[in-house]
Amino acid sequence: GGGSGGGGGGGSPPNRGWYRYDDTTTLYQMRGRISEIAKDRDGSKFVQRRLRIADPSELQIVYEESVAAIEDLWNDVYGNYVLQGLLELGTKEMRDGIGRRIVERGDVVSLSTKVYGCRLIQKALETLDREDVANIVASVKGKVWLLVHDHNGNHVIQKSVTKINEFFSATSAAQQTCSTSEEHDGDNEATTQTDTAAADSLLMESLCIIIDEVTANIRDLAVHPYGCRVVQRLIEHCSGDAKGIVLDSLLGGGGGREENNVKGMLLYGMLIDHEYGNYVIQRVLAYGRPSDKAAVFETITANNTVIKLSKQKHSSNVVEMMLTYGDLTQRQRIIEEILNHQFFQCFCVDQNYVSKSAAVSMAEDNYANYVLKTALDVLEEGSPLRERLFGTLISGLEDLESSPFAKQVVLRVKAYAQESANYEA
Repeated sequence: GGGSGGGGGGGSPPNRGWYRYDDTTTLYQMRGRISEIAKDRDGSKFVQRRLRIADPSELQIVYEESVAAIEDLWNDVYGNYVLQGLLELGTKEMRDGIGRRIVERGDVVSLSTKVYGCRLIQKALETLDREDVANIVASVKGKVWLLVHDHNGNHVIQKSVTKINEFFSATSAAQQTCSTSEEHDGDNEATTQTDTAAADSLLMESLCIIIDEVTANIRDLAVHPYGCRVVQRLIEHCSGDAKGIVLDSLLGGGGGREENNVKGMLLYGMLIDHEYGNYVIQRVLAYGRPSDKAAVFETITANNTVIKLSKQKHSSNVVEMMLTYGDLTQRQRIIEEILNHQFFQCFCVDQNYVSKSAAVSMAEDNYANYVLKTALDVLEEGSPLRERLFGTLISGLEDLESSPFAKQVVLRVKAYAQESANYEA
């Protein structure tokens, strides 16, 4: 019979009467019923707890029965956690066995789009070795666009990018260690390095599948709520030529160099104030090459648009990042534009037009105040631009003190005034 009392969301446990989910029970007593028990809420929790303390033969029972019923478990609300537990706590042979079955008998793409299946794939990417990870990622060929657009699948693509690049970083660190190490076994080391190089070659092929499909659709993906995350992960984690391909795709791709620059400026221009695209541009500034940063800088400063962009919700983040990651000349150019620009605002009380400096106007703005705060923070002490900018703000201090958005700027201006007074004293 049963009823719903015992197992919660998973229904009542199978014939629970003859065993209890407590310390008196082992998985030996559940032999032949593991897959059934794994699909029950309390049963799954018990198996997961037991895996942490199980001896090798007890682990083997769970592995054999779970793998035999893997298709029932891998997207099950409770069963998937038992498979994840085996990936985390099982032997290398067990992990490999689950990895092989995911690739051979499972549809990685289909599993990646499912709520629980995508968690299992991510755990597999975290725990399996280079070759298995390469095989899993290679099996999404032709479907990257679909997965990137999927609520669950995009997490699998992000995890693939980060994990593959973690392997590459580990290889690089190991090579550096080997080259500085005095004592080592030459033959074993050479074999290991050959195996690793072969696996890394497979990993690079699978990473290129993702890069090729993402860069072919870069305009769409950079402005997509999930797609922008994948583009960001590629910029953050890839290195060398792989990163260059992604960055180049943002700068246009196709056509001659001059044409690319024009296309890139147009794409950057679109992304800078886009609710998702701005995050991609921020990553370009944090992780890109000097030429990429220069292209963003040219886009921001073209037609004296720094102040306009600083007052817009999304693009203000990009101007802030440009001040943080730009070189000295780029920072100075942005701040000079702020200092040389005048706003004219009407005070309706007496109908007079009163000139107000752009810096003060920015400090009073709900977005631009963050840009101005960053400008004050990155300017070198004693630089003429810093003195000019603080001087401009001091002259508008009365207005600033009444603005709800200028609090952080006012704190910095007052600290500067105190510094100056102490210095003069």
